[in-house]
Amino acid sequence: MTMPTAPKPVRRVVIAGGGTAGWMVAAGLSKCLGQQLDICLIESDEIGTVGVGEATIPTLHLLHEVLDLDEKEFIQATQATFKLGISFENWRDVGQHYFHSFGRTGKGHWTAGFHHFWLEGRQRGLASDYGDYCLELRAALDNRFALLPDNGINYAYHFDATLYGQYLRRYSEALGVRRFEGKIVQVQQATAGGDITGLLLDNGHLLEGDLFIDCTGMRGLLIGQTLGVGYESWSQWLPCDSALAVQTTSVGEPVPYTRSIAHPWGWQWRIPLQHRVGNGIVFSSRHVSDDEAKAALLANVQGDVLRDPRVIRFTPGQRELVWQRNVVAIGLSSGFLEPLESTSIHLIQKGLTRLVELFPADGICQSDVDEYNRQARESIEHIRDFIILHYHVTQRADSEFWRQCRDMEIPASLQHRIQLFRDSARFAPVAGDLFAENSWVQVMMGQGIAPRSHHPITRQMDNASLGDFLGSIRKEVARTTMKLPKHHEFISHFCPAPAPWMNTAADTRGGPRLNINPAAVFETLTLDDGSRVLVVDDFVRDPDALVALAQVQAGAGRFKPVPGHPYPGPRLDLPEPMAGELAEFFEAQVRGALRAGEPLGMSSRFSRVMQDPATLDPRQRLCHRDGSGLQANETIVASVHYLFRDARLGGTVFFRSLMSDADTAQFLRDAGTLDGPAFTERYGIAPGYMTASNRYFEVIGRLPARWNRAVFYDGGVFHTGDIQWAHRDAYLQDPGRLTVNAFFKRRRP
Repeated sequence: MTMPTAPKPVRRVVIAGGGTAGWMVAAGLSKCLGQQLDICLIESDEIGTVGVGEATIPTLHLLHEVLDLDEKEFIQATQATFKLGISFENWRDVGQHYFHSFGRTGKGHWTAGFHHFWLEGRQRGLASDYGDYCLELRAALDNRFALLPDNGINYAYHFDATLYGQYLRRYSEALGVRRFEGKIVQVQQATAGGDITGLLLDNGHLLEGDLFIDCTGMRGLLIGQTLGVGYESWSQWLPCDSALAVQTTSVGEPVPYTRSIAHPWGWQWRIPLQHRVGNGIVFSSRHVSDDEAKAALLANVQGDVLRDPRVIRFTPGQRELVWQRNVVAIGLSSGFLEPLESTSIHLIQKGLTRLVELFPADGICQSDVDEYNRQARESIEHIRDFIILHYHVTQRADSEFWRQCRDMEIPASLQHRIQLFRDSARFAPVAGDLFAENSWVQVMMGQGIAPRSHHPITRQMDNASLGDFLGSIRKEVARTTMKLPKHHEFISHFCPAPAPWMNTAADTRGGPRLNINPAAVFETLTLDDGSRVLVVDDFVRDPDALVALAQVQAGAGRFKPVPGHPYPGPRLDLPEPMAGELAEFFEAQVRGALRAGEPLGMSSRFSRVMQDPATLDPRQRLCHRDGSGLQANETIVASVHYLFRDARLGGTVFFRSLMSDADTAQFLRDAGTLDGPAFTERYGIAPGYMTASNRYFEVIGRLPARWNRAVFYDGGVFHTGDIQWAHRDAYLQDPGRLTVNAFFKRRRP
């Protein structure tokens, strides 16, 4: 008799992808199960992302309680403000607005919710506006907020999603999560279509695991591309398929609510943070062009735009399975619903908490997998129906988009809820539904549903009793609201976040600027292999101001080395106004000279070389190429801007390999996988900065550093800084070898 094979215990968890999803999962698993697991996370720091304002819902408090986060610290780290609900503008019809608030409205009875009593009061002329009975709504519209005892006010947050990911990364790494820098170039499986066994990175590092969490975004590298799990589109109900996001400078006090503004072909969000505003637009590409949507967005923002928006395509829907074999998809890899009700982070949170509840420590069992998938599908389908409600129940008929939404067939589950409320004002509760009765009532009435009847229990009250009941609630809400401070006043006293950047080198547009010199001097050089290098002298008007800015940030402790990244010193991402300027300069002045293709993204940062050569790992002892792991049709153009006067600190050296392509690839793999002594023994390269030819690489060009010089070159050419550590003190004293490094990802022409 053959005994069944026992499931393999899960001890090694590999999270593929960082960002908000990856680091939320890392934080939750390390806090709850970290003593039993080896947790590592893979993400690429090569191409940065634009942080946007992110709106949340009150369920996030539950996660933060589990993680035992300090609320004040979290708010300051993420530039957060408070959120009491969402203002829906032009959704019911053009010029008509309503508010979906958190918390409760009024007080209900065991037989019927408060809205039944309100409907009776309106019928008798005894009730005022429905929102007058909700503290969160009145406080939001009066721009007031404070923390109240006994959870007396229900609230969520607006915050910078990129900063939130960084905050959770610090939290997770302190609990033992290991981060690996690199791009996944191969997914290894036990058998074709079988469990995943490991992920191979572009630096040759192989990360093996027992359970893999797919946080690779919409492409679903593990769950979709590797395991072949299909994707169920909900485009027949949710017509928008594109988005644009952009940040702007703040021009007024932040309001404690999200604004959702409907357009003839989609909707726009506005999310205020402490020092800037997140804006975006969600639209149907079948009803408006990208350029028209972009123009509408930019025409309806306040403040200066910090970076040009890019179009993001998406398909609303859900993976047919979000747990398949030993892969769990969390975040965009599991499905996508537009952020109309701020549910994106909640869905990540639910995926995480569901995984903790069903974690397969003693081995993956199909029953756990099936239960996880069942709960995940029910959860997102409930939210899907709530979002469809906003589109379908509308009186707008001013565009083809809205007429199609009004006339479309909707899921039977949603149709039942709408009809039940329309007939009798009754709410159909569903187990596990994220949105409670008050949310459904506010949106259904806000979108224009007027119930034909309501519960007869309300007719038991005479006018005096009903009037007193409604009046006492309204007066208490008004009294409490008036006692609350203004939202911005509360933030300034309780949790003011430091501005991301000091205003050194800033202009009136609200952020630090490069101030690129229009009279800069250009020269094009050719390396020995024929590669072109563009040299720009006198690059910015006031380089001393940039140095001062960097030193202020260094003094504040914001320059930090990136664990796992080979750059030999601390770095700090460039502020967005400066990055935007650099991107514009590249398009106008560099793209043609270096024959670069269309843009795919960029990242930029201040950098300093400070690592002792005796401590360099094999990767750091060599010349390198930028953009390893790029697709065949992609390239990287790199730049370095020298912000030091001491020429001894070195410029840039360019190399070509003396090995075959195969041997070069093996050499680089060994540099990424062998430890220092093993690499030295195999190749004879001791620790130290590479500045000259050796038997593996030959120098093909050496560009000296010069104060305020910028150099643009093909990142695919081997290169390295010309680091002469004999002048050690010059590197370690401020500002040292300070540079601005940028990487422009392009489509290959």
